[in-house]
Amino acid sequence: MTSRGWIGRLDRFFQLLFSNLVVLSLVIMVAVVLTLVIGRSVFGIAFFWGEELARYTMIFMAFLGGAVALRTDQHPRLTIFTDMLPAAAQPWIARLLAALMAATFAVLFWQGLDVALHDGRMRTPALRIQYFWIFLAVPIGAAAMLIMLAFKQLQPPLVDLDEQADVKEVTE
Repeated sequence: MTSRGWIGRLDRFFQLLFSNLVVLSLVIMVAVVLTLVIGRSVFGIAFFWGEELARYTMIFMAFLGGAVALRTDQHPRLTIFTDMLPAAAQPWIARLLAALMAATFAVLFWQGLDVALHDGRMRTPALRIQYFWIFLAVPIGAAAMLIMLAFKQLQPPLVDLDEQADVKEVTE
């Protein structure tokens, strides 16, 4: 078995895991918001926990969605200066930027974990869960972005998102 084979399977696993977690958090958020709207407008019932739950699922969705966007090369960026460089220099700049992103994600991971462990004892107002679970979105998202950044250097993404064409699945 070649290293490319198991790396490819691991990459596929993480791409599907993070994408499905983003979809799951979006579904939960939409379901909660719809429950809030229908409860208030149709039944006259206000659920005290709904807004808070929708907000926390959106936070997780944003951090995990950042990893998915990074892997499919969909993060907004300014390439005007790198595009002006000679073609031979562009891969080196891309590697430098990847190293800087990795360092940023590592700092975000450790600082987010520190905040979650030391400041997460208080409880949320409505749901009464510890803020630790909410703050955990930062180190989990940073770790996911680190993983996706590493695989981005080794493998093409499962799905190629081309703005001029339809979404097409990458075949091996």
